[in-house]
Amino acid sequence: MSVSRFPFWRVAPGERGGEYVLPVMPPATVGPEGAPHVMGGVALAAAVDALELASGQTLLWSNIQFLAPTTHAEELVVSCEQCGGGQSVGQWQAEIRSNGRLTHRVSAALGAREPSEQRIFAAMPGVPSPAECESGDRSWGVPGTLGDQLETRVALQDDARGIQALWSRSQAGFPADSGWLAIVSDFFLGAHPASRGGSSLDDTYRYIQSADDGWVLTVTEFAAFDRGVVHGSARHFAEDGRLLAISSQSGVLPRIPRTP
Repeated sequence: MSVSRFPFWRVAPGERGGEYVLPVMPPATVGPEGAPHVMGGVALAAAVDALELASGQTLLWSNIQFLAPTTHAEELVVSCEQCGGGQSVGQWQAEIRSNGRLTHRVSAALGAREPSEQRIFAAMPGVPSPAECESGDRSWGVPGTLGDQLETRVALQDDARGIQALWSRSQAGFPADSGWLAIVSDFFLGAHPASRGGSSLDDTYRYIQSADDGWVLTVTEFAAFDRGVVHGSARHFAEDGRLLAISSQSGVLPRIPRTP
C-alpha cells in the first residue's frame, strides 16, 4: 500500500490570472493497469481548491459536468472566472483542460452572509459505528492509486431499496474539508452492484462544514434507473452526527453490470 502524505487534489497557480494547475499524481487516479485517469471527484476537488483560491471565499455549492476522459493526463489546468453575484456571495465558473482539451465544466457559488445562525435539519441515521463494521474491499484499483488512499466500511447495504451507508476516511489523516468531501461525493456509482463500473455524467455538491481527521458516513439513496442512467443523492455526516455535505449525481449504467 502506498499512501500519499500530500493532498493530491491541491492546485498551484498557473501562468495566467485565474489559472491553476493540478499535477496529476497516481493517488488522484483510478482505472486499470496501463490506463489511469483522474477520478471525477478529484477533478471536482481540484476545481473547488482553485475556485476558493481565486475568490478568497469558501465553497457553498458546485456542479461539475464530466465531458471527456482524462486518461494518461499529466496535469489538469483549471481556469476560473467570476460571472455574477453580490457583496456576500459570488457566482463563478471554471473549466478544466488536459492537453488543451476541455474535460470538465464547473459552476459554483462561494461566500457567506454573516452574521448567521447555523441550523441543521438533516439527522444521521442510526447505523453501526465504524468499529462495528467489517473493513471494505481494498483490492480495487492499481496499487498506489486512489484505492490506497482511503479506508472504507459498509454500515448498510440494501440493494432492493437502493440505499447504502458507507464509512470512509483518509489513510493519511486528511481532514474532511471541502476538497476531501468533494472526492467522497463521487463515490456514488459504487453504492449499488448494478451501477459499479458506470460513468458519471455530473456531480452536484453542496458543502456545509468540515470535520477533523475521522470517519465520514455517506448515506446514498438511489432514486431511479431509467433509460440506462441512474439518478440519486447522498448525505455526508461526521462521526459525531454533524451534517458535512450533500450531493447528487447521474451516471450511465454499465452495459454489463459487475457481479457483487
